[in-house]
Amino acid sequence: MVFNTFGVEAKMSPRYFMPQRSQYIASLDYGIDWAWVVASKNDPDAVLEMRVNGQDWLPLESGIGCPLQPVPNTGWLLFEVKVSSQIAAAAGTAALVYQVVIAHQAVCHARCRSCYGPGEEQCLRCRSPLVLFEGRCEKTSCPANGYYEWQSYQCRRCHTSCAQCRGPGALACALCPALAFLAPAAWEDIQGPCVMTCPVGTFAHPKSRRCRVPPSAVVKTFYTRFVFREPAETAMMDTRLQGSIINTTAFVLGLSLSDVRPYKITEASEGRLQMTIEVVSPFLPKADADKVSIDTWFGAFEIPVDAVTTHTWDELHPPLPALPVDPLFPTWVYGLVASGGMAMLILLPLYFIYFRRLANTKKRFRTRGGIDPMFINDVVATSPAYLVKRFMANQEGKKHQLDSMD
Repeated sequence: MVFNTFGVEAKMSPRYFMPQRSQYIASLDYGIDWAWVVASKNDPDAVLEMRVNGQDWLPLESGIGCPLQPVPNTGWLLFEVKVSSQIAAAAGTAALVYQVVIAHQAVCHARCRSCYGPGEEQCLRCRSPLVLFEGRCEKTSCPANGYYEWQSYQCRRCHTSCAQCRGPGALACALCPALAFLAPAAWEDIQGPCVMTCPVGTFAHPKSRRCRVPPSAVVKTFYTRFVFREPAETAMMDTRLQGSIINTTAFVLGLSLSDVRPYKITEASEGRLQMTIEVVSPFLPKADADKVSIDTWFGAFEIPVDAVTTHTWDELHPPLPALPVDPLFPTWVYGLVASGGMAMLILLPLYFIYFRRLANTKKRFRTRGGIDPMFINDVVATSPAYLVKRFMANQEGKKHQLDSMD
């Protein structure tokens, strides 16, 4: 407890030291310039120490007040009471330190129920139905980038990566800022981290501002070509400007930075910068990109844009020339057939005209086997009788007899 010079208890909330709370604020009426603190221990083996305004620790007797300490007219006096014991230290528990800020009673702002100063940003609690947010009592609900913390009964600001949230930390985002998309662990989750590039296998959904698994349809790539009123020679060396163009394109189309990428940077007519951006998104067809007016693009870019056109994949990637058709047989087969044909044209006439004729000239003539009956009848009818008899005798082996008869 805290007392003033006359032993009157100071206004402190809560009134007594509590293990669950380490910081306290006490106020004194104006004209009271001294204060002292009394602390008692629950553990007989505990040791009490105190210090003032961060000075050295001094022993403090349980139930006995410390020496009087002056309270400044402006600012505050800081009392610190430390409770330590060997039993707690053996169990690995750190010593308890209670901090008491003592100041002269201040007139709070009209919207503050309690405060630590007269300013409107020095509120500790608000008058109903206002809620506390960063020391101010201005609204009846938390701002869009804040959430209500029931433990302290005040609004807290969301993590810097969130536009809206449902709790502390980067994993409690409910809505993401520009160029960021919500990537929950499961589609039905209502909170998650905000990412600049969607995880592998997911794409940014412009309407829901979430990373979603694409449908089974084929993802069609298209291209957006800009002609800027900027010298191409200097813009090609300015990587910051190129990054700004890519970021602006993703912002206007409502896509993630992983869905847009630079495709080609060239020089247009009159030396102007021409930049082509490749867009790969299953949730944004080329027809929707065509609906974005030139005025929207002109107001979004940091440099003037003179022309915006969209192109399909086939327009920027003409079909390759047809590959030559492979012949039915290899070339060497045709050569072999032609060579064989030419050889036959040369060898066949040579065979029939020369070699066969030469073979016929060297072949002995042989009569045809057998005797024609008609030929015998003609010979018998026309030959002399003695020749016929001689022939018949020759056939029968009576040649000698015929000679003797002659």
